[in-house]
Amino acid sequence: MHEAVIVIADLYLPSDQLPGAPGAEPGALAGLEYAGRFGERERLVAGWREWLARWLGRGDLAGVSLAAVAGAATSSDGATRWIATPVELVAGLTRVHLDRRGIVRLTAEEQTVLAAAFHQTFAGSGLALEPLSDGQFLAVTPGIGAVAMAEPARCAGGLLVVPQGPAAAPLLRLIAEIEMWLHGTALNEARLERGAAPVTGLWLWGATGAALPAVRPPRGLTGEAQASATAVFGSDAFVSGLLSLDGRVMQTLPERPETVFADPSLERAVVVVELAGELRAEEWSLPGAAAALDRRLIQPALAALRDGALERLTLIANDTRLALGRRSGLKRWRRPRAGLAGLV
Repeated sequence: MHEAVIVIADLYLPSDQLPGAPGAEPGALAGLEYAGRFGERERLVAGWREWLARWLGRGDLAGVSLAAVAGAATSSDGATRWIATPVELVAGLTRVHLDRRGIVRLTAEEQTVLAAAFHQTFAGSGLALEPLSDGQFLAVTPGIGAVAMAEPARCAGGLLVVPQGPAAAPLLRLIAEIEMWLHGTALNEARLERGAAPVTGLWLWGATGAALPAVRPPRGLTGEAQASATAVFGSDAFVSGLLSLDGRVMQTLPERPETVFADPSLERAVVVVELAGELRAEEWSLPGAAAALDRRLIQPALAALRDGALERLTLIANDTRLALGRRSGLKRWRRPRAGLAGLV
């Protein structure tokens, strides 16, 4: 395989929390520490999704609304579209906190149930809620203009950043109405009965940016060959929408992820993962989840790089891109970076 890209989609940390990853056992983050020490570093000012769109040959979508791309398979009437992320929020005196386990990924059945209940409650308002492929929703809000809203993953473990000003007021009112509605939903009652986190809110984001351009002509033979030799694994609404524009789908990551890096039929592969899914809720901690992901995915990818099955590996997290080749480890003069410090 020529190149593999691994994106840790929900790893965003302030720089003062990165070094050492408190609580991690020595050597538990061996793969991430290796990449942080020897990888060529690039800061992704516009975020990983824009970089990946360009890498996949869709540079024409740079700057396009993330929600527009995520909902590319659905019709649009010009109303504002948002990615609606189910969250469990913890209320403070004046602000709300989003725990690292507070981003809730619903099953397809739960999405269907919640969307049906939403349409029944908000009937006649013009509002719409449609399931997306990764447990989130596409929200359509006629009459509510787009404002910049933080991606929940960027706020996990801290305070949820809420916009201020008259332009944000209609959206914040809607979010508050949805919170009140969710309080007594049958879905939440069922989740609480089985010990699952309730959905206390739908956080709307990803609406700002350009409109989705007209669908481009079908790929030529060269483009088709390149697309067929590139596989994308994991779960992310934006990436799924991006692929759908070219008639492609995102695949489920195999139970043995190392098989991806040794597949001779592929020229390139992308794997999008989240730390939040690495451990059971009762065992979850940032160091533990990072260590589990390191063992399951990062270390096997580096082994494939060393063995020659993989020519190049790109690791993306915390808006940082680390690129490694087969000879990267020869740069012994580079100082070790403990824990997650290489992602600064």
